[in-house]
Amino acid sequence: MIYATIISIALLIIALISSIFIKRYPRIMSSIILFCSLTTLLLFALLIIERLYGDQFAFLQPAYLILLIFPVGLFAFHMHWPHYFSKAINYPLTEHISRHFSFSAFIAQWGQLSCILLATALLIIALARPVTINQTTLPPTQGIDIMMIIDASASMRKNDFFPTRFQAAQKNAIRFIGKRFNDRIGLTVFAKNATLASPLTLDHEALQELVASLYLGIVDPNLTAIGDALGVASNHLKNSSAKSKIIVLLTDGSNNAGTLDPLLAAKAAATYGIKIYAIATASPPNESIFSSVEDEIDEGLLMKVAKETGGAFYRAKNEQELQNIYDKINEMEKTDFMQSARISHYDIYSPFLWMGILLLLFGLMLGRLLFVRIP
Repeated sequence: MIYATIISIALLIIALISSIFIKRYPRIMSSIILFCSLTTLLLFALLIIERLYGDQFAFLQPAYLILLIFPVGLFAFHMHWPHYFSKAINYPLTEHISRHFSFSAFIAQWGQLSCILLATALLIIALARPVTINQTTLPPTQGIDIMMIIDASASMRKNDFFPTRFQAAQKNAIRFIGKRFNDRIGLTVFAKNATLASPLTLDHEALQELVASLYLGIVDPNLTAIGDALGVASNHLKNSSAKSKIIVLLTDGSNNAGTLDPLLAAKAAATYGIKIYAIATASPPNESIFSSVEDEIDEGLLMKVAKETGGAFYRAKNEQELQNIYDKINEMEKTDFMQSARISHYDIYSPFLWMGILLLLFGLMLGRLLFVRIP
């Protein structure tokens, strides 16, 4: 629409400049100028309507709007050659008749033609199918499915992380969940046993509340069954149709319980396309008064588990490093998702159509009933 308006303005300027130099055909030049002026005004009015409504208004068949040149051209032609539309009667001494404006004469001359031309313009606009547009943003249909595993064994109450390892894990898990807007996330909690605390869900607020409500002792805290935890999480992810499936395992110990070997669980996860990110959460031995005397973490095992699935292993020595690791995983596993939208069109051509038909009938009625011409 804007390009058509610009072209029309350019043609108007050309016509105005040409009229300065061409003096031989004043009627033709004035008709061209009038035609370009009316076309520009009409296109400018349509452009204003389109801008006012923004993306909520459009024409589905805008090519038909070019037909508006016919009623506009006919109007300009009538302005300068009215004798083609009505027969004149030669009457003597007409120069002695005083000329003054008569509303009835004006209606008789222009009423029928104006109604027909305006009706034609309205019918052309209806033919271009004006519509209002309603755009609804749709939620994601598929993102990354993430299963978080949190160690709830007794050693997670140690204070080498502030205030404890377990509370630091809760805080950072909640923060991580809050950044994954388009992904389904689930939760597995383990110690001596592993249990599915939450299936995959998009209700992140509920999941964050669940993580915040966890406590040491929610499962038997005496041992650490890493293999069983991976098995529970993988079993829940294996049937997912998501483009990417990952497990974020957080633990501060080594596997000393359960029936499933962690490496075997990792191999099974890899066959289902599941990637494991393993986070070891404990400060080095004797680093502080809260650190363990010996390293509790089997780094070699966790490295093998992560490598088996194409994931990565991280060692968090304090709460800040733990936060950085979650941020790094968040950056590495970005959801490549284009937001979709549903666009609905609602036709509004009916008012233009009915107004055009009524004006056309009214114009014909003016010519046949009110202003009857005598041959």
